[in-house]
Amino acid sequence: MFDLAKHNASPLVEISAGLTTFFSMVYVLAANPAILSQAGISPSLLFTATAVSVVVATLIMAFVANLPFAVAPGMGLNAFFVVIVTQMGFTVSQALTAVLLSGGIFVLLSVSPLREIVLREVPKCLQHGVCAGIGLMIGYIGLMQSGVVVFNIDPLPAAAGLAPKGSVAVGLGNLTGGAGLLVVLGLVITGVMLALKIRFAILLGIIATTAIGVPLGATQTSALAGGFVSLPPDSSELLFNFDFSVLRSFEFWSIVLTLLFMEVVDGLAGFLGLFGVMGADGERYRPKMSKAFIADSIGVAAGAALGVSPNTTYAESGSGVASGGRTGLTALVVAICFFLALFISPLFMIIPFSAVAPALIMVGLLMLRSIAKVNFEDYTEIFPAFVVLIVVALSWRISDGLSLGWILYIIMKVVSGKRKQLTTTVWVVGLIFAFKMFVAGGGH
Repeated sequence: MFDLAKHNASPLVEISAGLTTFFSMVYVLAANPAILSQAGISPSLLFTATAVSVVVATLIMAFVANLPFAVAPGMGLNAFFVVIVTQMGFTVSQALTAVLLSGGIFVLLSVSPLREIVLREVPKCLQHGVCAGIGLMIGYIGLMQSGVVVFNIDPLPAAAGLAPKGSVAVGLGNLTGGAGLLVVLGLVITGVMLALKIRFAILLGIIATTAIGVPLGATQTSALAGGFVSLPPDSSELLFNFDFSVLRSFEFWSIVLTLLFMEVVDGLAGFLGLFGVMGADGERYRPKMSKAFIADSIGVAAGAALGVSPNTTYAESGSGVASGGRTGLTALVVAICFFLALFISPLFMIIPFSAVAPALIMVGLLMLRSIAKVNFEDYTEIFPAFVVLIVVALSWRISDGLSLGWILYIIMKVVSGKRKQLTTTVWVVGLIFAFKMFVAGGGH
């Protein structure tokens, strides 16, 4: 079914990769309901809807594209969904309608010739910049969410002119106990296993770190006191919760187009990054990107029907790819795990983020090496790539980073007399990005 032999893949490696990806992104079951609940939706209903959405969208990726990528509600996209409801005056039903329509248009774009043209002509330096930027972003998320990196208020005296009063600076958390120490130990364990080329190093690192976290107090087993089996809340009231009465609203269609832009660019940047993790295999798998877009776009529409914000391919899939995942079997395993999580959530919830953080940091390292493929002697290549890298890494806005880097790529080629290297597609996409960044507004 998944042509394992053709892809030089083994069932054991694919299953291990799927488990690794699942553990790396299981936090979405807590994070997405917490964010979307700000729009007035019950967190318990959102837990079920989120899990089902991941299952459906990831199965689409597995069987349509046969790729090892997991699909789930995007973190930036769900935040914008909340903005639509809480600040722009639209109801949840109308916001879900916007998601549905943006997903439908996304599907049409994904099956059109335009998709192939754009994918073929994305500048290589920007591809590598996106991959490296996502790598740093993932590593930073691992450090921050686990408490290794902390934010300090008033780190510098205002009188010194170094920072305004009330500013925030980054510092190190407590590394001698609790979660911080667990991350350090997990990094050592995972790093040593990778150095020794032990199979399933990342997955084994998560399991070992979780176990070590019990005596350190970072792994809380109290959730298992009532057993590890529980029935999920019924979220049927969120199904097909649409309101088409706003189709004549110009502002509504501006939201649809904004969502579409975010979905397309986030998808493109995510795929470029994940193919970069594959290393030498990346170029061989790139032709599958067209099917990946189709799967991603269908996943957006499916998520809307289930009652959640737009789905997107998760960068955390890189943990499974780095573990050797190459086919849809990896994605199938992820989908099965999220389905099981609906009924045995306490068992999965005991895994602390500090046990997952070392895996994310190591995946970030693997993705960062992509920047070495850019010609550092050609500033028309390395400068746009670096801008993409740094914007994505520090702002977590993948689409904005790619947009800004694309615009700078055009400017650098023009002013350096290399205008002939710019294709019509690069110009057109650049104009669209410029309009979005400077006229319609950047990220949300």
